[in-house]
Amino acid sequence: MKKIITCMITMIVCLGIVPIHASENFQVSLHSKYAYLYDQETQMVYLDQKSQDKIYPASMTKILTVSLALDKITDIHEKVRITQADLDGLFEAGATIAGFYAGELVTYEDLLYGALLPSGADACNALARLTYGSTDGMVMAMNQLVEQLNLKNSHFMNVTGLHHNEHYTTVYDMAMILHHALQNQTFEDVFNARTYTSSMKNHTWSSSLQRGYMSYGLDISQIDGAKSGFTDEAQLTLASTMTFNGHQFILVTAYASGQYTQNHVRDAITVCQYLHDHYHEIVLYKKDETIADYWLLQSFQFRYEYQAPQTLSIIIDNNISTKDLSYQVDTSTFLVAPMKSGQKIGTVSIYNDDYLLYSYDMHLTEDIELSMMERIAYYAVIIFIIGALITCLILVMKKIKHKKSDRP
Repeated sequence: MKKIITCMITMIVCLGIVPIHASENFQVSLHSKYAYLYDQETQMVYLDQKSQDKIYPASMTKILTVSLALDKITDIHEKVRITQADLDGLFEAGATIAGFYAGELVTYEDLLYGALLPSGADACNALARLTYGSTDGMVMAMNQLVEQLNLKNSHFMNVTGLHHNEHYTTVYDMAMILHHALQNQTFEDVFNARTYTSSMKNHTWSSSLQRGYMSYGLDISQIDGAKSGFTDEAQLTLASTMTFNGHQFILVTAYASGQYTQNHVRDAITVCQYLHDHYHEIVLYKKDETIADYWLLQSFQFRYEYQAPQTLSIIIDNNISTKDLSYQVDTSTFLVAPMKSGQKIGTVSIYNDDYLLYSYDMHLTEDIELSMMERIAYYAVIIFIIGALITCLILVMKKIKHKKSDRP
């Protein structure tokens, strides 16, 4: 049930995302031809470099493979067995493997890490067979999910990312797929891992980030996690996350030339460093700070204060300060009980001059209940007040009439 709710929430979020470009001044020189950087919390976009153009994802595909597998796995420590069918054709296709062998007893956890860290096609095939019955079954689920997420420029043909002309996505779509996957804590743990040793201690793998550090001395300390890919047609691709002042960013890059250059990781480091050097946090509302006041109808509570459910802040160019921002709260004056948690009750828009920086939808964080007795009592009070006013009016009218009749 938790998985279903998480999936539904993520779909609603993805369907409702209207990206707002935080700045046109994110000036970085990248090896990658395509790039997309956005803040998961605010949906603000910082880098948009041909984000809607078709790309080949290569092994970034495995993000979706692992995410879908986790939707079906109830116990990651459950033991399962590798079959020969999981391995067939991988050597001939030039696929990267984790090194599992036919008949090997492994855990689901081994397969998850084996799919993402060494980019094992053998692990992906096994996950597809065990969770969806076959690779074809998982591919069908992959395309169903991207449709549900309203990603119109993606189509998948396999679970590994091996090149196929009809296996494509965009860096924007891939960012949304990663955003969806990160709603699962187990996925995030695997995605962020630098190394992993299998349950039987016979396999040890390192992530692409760790390999960049070990082989090239790259400073990966500011990058949370990543999944890379490479084919001749895709060149180097990378989906990564980085955290700055409590905001987690997703960066997806594609088509960085040079298989053994680590240029995709270099790009992630460049973007991360630029963010740290040229951007800062501005707090808009502190946790529990009142954003809007409402009259509450059909309730003896009468007033309702909408308070920030958590500290609301944005990451913005160093050249912009708090005094440069203007706030616009679009909401009604009244709320009518009863109302359910999650209902939208208004929007806060943040501007720099006339440029919209950030838009925050206010949603009820609790139910506003109204019992039948409370409703009856509420209307009884209203009727009593109206009746009293009418009575007073009648008495005044009679008094005026009486005075007129007493005149000589």
